[in-house]
Amino acid sequence: MPSKVSCLYLLTVVCWASALWYLSISRPTSTYVGHMSVPIRKTVKKVNNNITFTNIRTRPLNPHAFEFVINEEKKCETVTPFLVILISTTHKEFDARQAIRETWGDESTFSEVHILTIFLLGRNTDNVLNQMVEQESQIFHDIVVENFIDSYHNLTLKTMMGMRWVATFCPKAQYVMKTDSDIFVNMDNLIYKLLKPTTKPRRRYFTGYVINGGPIRDMRSKWYMSRDLYPESKYPPFCSGTGYVFSADVADLIYKTSLHTRLLHLEDVYVGLCLRKLGIHPYQNSGFNHWKMAYSLCRYRRVITVHQISPEEMHRIWNDMSSKKHLRC
Repeated sequence: MPSKVSCLYLLTVVCWASALWYLSISRPTSTYVGHMSVPIRKTVKKVNNNITFTNIRTRPLNPHAFEFVINEEKKCETVTPFLVILISTTHKEFDARQAIRETWGDESTFSEVHILTIFLLGRNTDNVLNQMVEQESQIFHDIVVENFIDSYHNLTLKTMMGMRWVATFCPKAQYVMKTDSDIFVNMDNLIYKLLKPTTKPRRRYFTGYVINGGPIRDMRSKWYMSRDLYPESKYPPFCSGTGYVFSADVADLIYKTSLHTRLLHLEDVYVGLCLRKLGIHPYQNSGFNHWKMAYSLCRYRRVITVHQISPEEMHRIWNDMSSKKHLRC
């Protein structure tokens, strides 16, 4: 029969063996330390009361986790555009896109400044329309598409895609214009009277038809905004989405700000919210018209944008203004 000393010795050996086995499986070896998630107790630091929202890293509210399914990432590799024109359009508006390509959106119109025209779309639920846009893109190389559903309520995503594209693939451009496919743009006034290529490029610049208004609570309205989504009684000043112009540095600022700004479906209001966060105040310019205006050669010579112009009207206006430059008003 074993003695008490022997039993105690065996018990000690077993306890040490058990302890070593537990430590071996509960602690990673040095080989794997860099690859395992090991909780580390951190010392509590004194809170800095001067910390502001701008220097705190927060999880994005709108990560914009969409991929480019059609892209023109090499558009600005060999040139630095004076102006990038971002045109919000839909799949069925081929005639409007073609009219713009052949009139005010023609990139070869001005020999002394480089203009870049980009059409913005999402993905359609009809795959035939998607294939048609892909074929159009292969011909003209002026279309950018992300894989969100193309709809009225996703117009904000479309505009943020444009901002992202400029910031990522054309950051050295001087100016950007965002507009729609039913807008006529008087390019002479835009280039030479507003932006003035011979002057020093502006920074943190934003202009268009400035609207000071508040949310519409009528659910029957196209521009309805619920109190849950936007509880404030006033919108910050914003430019009509039919056409606004800004310095290219603002594209990157707006896109990054949008990642931490609650999404609203009213695109122009949303851009205004981002501008308020950035401390950028949009400038009013009466040359931007967000309504239909009866055609008159002299009237159209004084404006920058006109709304609700059909492809046929676009050709007629452009040809008239181009062929009658010698006429005085």
